[in-house]
Amino acid sequence: MTMTEHDDVDPRAADASPAPAQPGRRRAPRRARSAPAAPAARFEPGRIADTRHRNPTWIVAGVLLVVLSALGGVLLFTSNDDRAEVLVAAKDLEPGASIEAGDLRIERVALAAGVRSIAAADASDLVGQHATGRVPAGTMLAPAMFADDVALGPDDVVVGASLDPGEAPLMLLEVGSRVELLDVTVAAAGAPPDPQATGDRATSLGTGTVWAVEPIATGQLWVSVRVERSVGLAVSVASATDRLRVALIGAGG
Repeated sequence: MTMTEHDDVDPRAADASPAPAQPGRRRAPRRARSAPAAPAARFEPGRIADTRHRNPTWIVAGVLLVVLSALGGVLLFTSNDDRAEVLVAAKDLEPGASIEAGDLRIERVALAAGVRSIAAADASDLVGQHATGRVPAGTMLAPAMFADDVALGPDDVVVGASLDPGEAPLMLLEVGSRVELLDVTVAAAGAPPDPQATGDRATSLGTGTVWAVEPIATGQLWVSVRVERSVGLAVSVASATDRLRVALIGAGG
């Protein structure tokens, strides 16, 4: 009997053939293979990390940008500042007082339209002029407050006297100074005692403002004083009889 090719089939191979699918039974899914893990970072003890080098050009550019921004802000603020530098009375200025540099100070103020003032640059032109009235300290100055010569009021007179040394404070007396005018009576030397006399005495005639002061060739001091009309006659009489004395009044007097 001759065997055919079908007869050489290994019976184990036949047994290994897939079994027929059974109805109603699901096939289990295959598991996906996980990706291989990345290698861990290598750590070498004792090795120092390299420092990152910064570009100096960018640093300088950043600093310049900050400076320019600050400068621009200052210029913008200044351009919008409409305040002006004006002159202000540094202390109380009395009527007729001659203005000095120390009587003035500079302030920055915002001026409304039509407000009169004196610019700080004109301070030198104001020195030497006279206050036409009393100017309290801190007042913003205006041209109408000053004049080259103070005009007399309807109740004012100017009286003059030549004073010997000791009859006036020569070194402190100046135009605009406030003074007190005294009528001084001195008993004559060697005169017989007078029961009616009360001895040396001084009587205040009133106060005034120095209008002019000038030394003369005789060594005396010529003083013109602006006073009220009510005391002008008494001052003239005291001057004519050599009884007039002039005392300087302090700033707070």
